[in-house]
Amino acid sequence: LSLAQKKIKYLLVDGTGRCKVKNLKKLKQAREDILRLTAASPALMGQFGFTCLGTGAVYDLMDNRRMMPTDNFRRTCFEPASKLNAAAYAKTYSPRKYGCLGCHILCKKIGKKEDQPLAMPEFETMSHFTALIGCMDTDLVVEANKLCNNLGMDTISAASTLACRREITGIDYTPENVLSLLEDMALGKGEGKDLGQGARLYAKKMGEPQTAMAVKGMELPAYDPRGAYGMALGYALSTRGGCHLRAYPISHEIFRKPVATDRFSFSGKARIIKIAEDLNAIVDALIACKFTFFAAGLEEYASVFEAVTGIETSAQDLLKKGERIYYNERIINALNGFDANDDDLPKRFFTNAGSSGNNISIPPIDRDAFLNAKRKYYDIRGLTANGLPLKEKAETLGLLWNNL
Repeated sequence: LSLAQKKIKYLLVDGTGRCKVKNLKKLKQAREDILRLTAASPALMGQFGFTCLGTGAVYDLMDNRRMMPTDNFRRTCFEPASKLNAAAYAKTYSPRKYGCLGCHILCKKIGKKEDQPLAMPEFETMSHFTALIGCMDTDLVVEANKLCNNLGMDTISAASTLACRREITGIDYTPENVLSLLEDMALGKGEGKDLGQGARLYAKKMGEPQTAMAVKGMELPAYDPRGAYGMALGYALSTRGGCHLRAYPISHEIFRKPVATDRFSFSGKARIIKIAEDLNAIVDALIACKFTFFAAGLEEYASVFEAVTGIETSAQDLLKKGERIYYNERIINALNGFDANDDDLPKRFFTNAGSSGNNISIPPIDRDAFLNAKRKYYDIRGLTANGLPLKEKAETLGLLWNNL
């Protein structure tokens, strides 16, 4: 969005040649270590893992754990889910493995229909274009995914905005209606002009702001926070809004990697979220894949960094760099007027229960417990009680201070 505001469509980077690796032998050893660790991970390389089913492997799991956002987060279980899972796509589209250059996990999937190649949707797209908006058509999900990709729209935000509209108007969707509205959103035509502003602004204009399931204006992904309290904290505290990837607590709360934590407790979550934010900041800076961190860790990537650059580096060195990145983002947010009031969830999650079942109870999130965990996070992160950065902490991290 920042680039779009500056009228920048793309950046072209040119170079004079390949970067020289300082220690090729050490790099090969680090690579072998990462390959060995990921090969031993069932979540990544197992029969029902990402390499075989893509991220859609999570679809059944989220519904079974009673945390699949349904009907705009009014429920957390979608009864037709078993017919719309990754296995259903595999049967219909016979997908083949595909992925980033050089990757051995290959979590992407390319299917085909009538001999035409089709990009298979990721988990969040599968979930939001079915359960969230009340549709049961895999062909629609594939077409919506294709349309959003071609038009440059995020599938999570697009589907969430449509779910908001459905709750406000009470009108269910047909596949044709969904695809038509998506195109109108991208082109700013008719009702799409308002929908294209996102759920928060659309709901506000419609006089129903409580129906926008967003944090800091960013629509929430396909993990209901009532079913994972670390996720609740991660959504609220993320510097870019309701994002699951800034801390990705699903890894330990649901996948139990690297160790399992109690998903219905805030105990210890403030520190876990802070460390995870720092870790994922450096993972992004290294342009590494978050999925490999289900198995490998910063120790292996510190070896990679040292081998390539020749700079002696430990896992803690990388984590400290991640902390600098994330604290700098808090400074940027503060300069733009964000404070503790923005580090919050929609009220629905504190007042309405989810869909209990399978001997799993999904009560509303305890508001006092959430606020207490947020206060602990501020203290651990080195922020004021209002969620603002401190000059002393910024200087300790070697960051510029702009007289907040």
